[in-house]
Amino acid sequence: MIPKVVFIASHLGYPLDTTPLGGGAAVGARLAAVWSRREDVKLHVLGSGPQSPAPGISYEALDGFGGPSRGLTSLNELEYGKFARRFEKESTRWIFSRGELFPPSETVVIANDISEGPAFRQLAEAGYAMVSLWHVDVLDYFARFYLGDLIAGSRLSLLYEGLRKLGLSRGVPDVLKLVFEKERDAVSSCARLVLPSRAMGERILSAYGFMDKDRTLSRKITIHPWGVWSDRYDERSLEDAVRDLRRRYRLSSTANVLMTLSRISPEKGLHLLLRALRIVERFGLDDICLLLCGEPAFMQGLPYWRTIRREAAKLKRVRVYFPGHLGGIQKQAHFRLARLFISTSTHESYGLTNLEAMSAGLPVLTAPHYGALDWFDPTIGRRVAYEGSREAPRALAAAIKEMLSDPEALAAMGRAAREKAAAMPFDKSAQALLDSAVALVSGRGGVVPA
Repeated sequence: MIPKVVFIASHLGYPLDTTPLGGGAAVGARLAAVWSRREDVKLHVLGSGPQSPAPGISYEALDGFGGPSRGLTSLNELEYGKFARRFEKESTRWIFSRGELFPPSETVVIANDISEGPAFRQLAEAGYAMVSLWHVDVLDYFARFYLGDLIAGSRLSLLYEGLRKLGLSRGVPDVLKLVFEKERDAVSSCARLVLPSRAMGERILSAYGFMDKDRTLSRKITIHPWGVWSDRYDERSLEDAVRDLRRRYRLSSTANVLMTLSRISPEKGLHLLLRALRIVERFGLDDICLLLCGEPAFMQGLPYWRTIRREAAKLKRVRVYFPGHLGGIQKQAHFRLARLFISTSTHESYGLTNLEAMSAGLPVLTAPHYGALDWFDPTIGRRVAYEGSREAPRALAAAIKEMLSDPEALAAMGRAAREKAAAMPFDKSAQALLDSAVALVSGRGGVVPA
């Protein structure tokens, strides 16, 4: 028997070089490309966009989707909730309608998303083994950025469980069920929960400890750092792109170029960096330029975009450029321009762009988010320490001054960062994940939900 894998990834099917869909979409596309080369597995990929993630992949855009990518990236919370429900319904229907081709005894279902994933409970009850890939803990994110951390995610999960036992959860708005009920179903119904960092694992166990009395949940959780990949480009073309960018940004060979790369969204903390640079301006460092790369996120992005533009306008000596969403050779060319990569996220499950920067030979200055705990060490940069946003600008400014003031140490950090990233190949990680998932259909079906 050749095991069958149905990989469900709602954000696949769009050109990621030009479509700002985030790290989860990038990981999903790379997984599909790596797994498609396996001859011992029959892979079928389901997405919402019109084009296959890579040549040679058995890919299908589900009915009712496949519109222009700008439609997906411009949705607000309620509209995105409706998209997630439609994709859930269509992906679940697709599997059930092809039960003869993808029987539970031979098929593992891998979901690249939680809120946008299939109906976990229904598929588990039908006997399918499922693996969920957690690019973000939706409950923790909701608690932090919609409730201002007034109630911890672990308390919210217990509160929802109480409503559920009393039969009152039916009255919860559907968009909130995507946060509470859908995540709970993934925890109870999936045979594997694949998390990118140990700290996320601790948060999941804290939030759903009431479901772990026999340590079933503990055994399900797999900590699986993604590592990093780096696409190769013709060296001459890359150098030409770098020269073009130097002219565009009016950069001298001695310019202190700082770089960020992320979705433009409140949890990325970009306003903290811009406030830190106002302090840096008083230190007398010469010729500092910030490349603030990325597009506004499709939820909360546009108001935050206006906020960072206002903060950037307050700078007098530091030049700030907004290159927009970067992909392909343009991303690599921007990495080559920079001397220091900065990540100021207040919430980060892993930090894929940090690993990309390290792979390009850049030292990293990172905020104290939990996603950095598993890959950061002092040889590759600095991890600043602060308790809240009030302290952040001064701590970031001090670290920027320290790092830029010692070019030799900065260069050594860049070399160490490249070596560390090279020891974390994404493709090896992807193959290990597929092996683990396929093993679930060796003599067993799905996991009946609690």
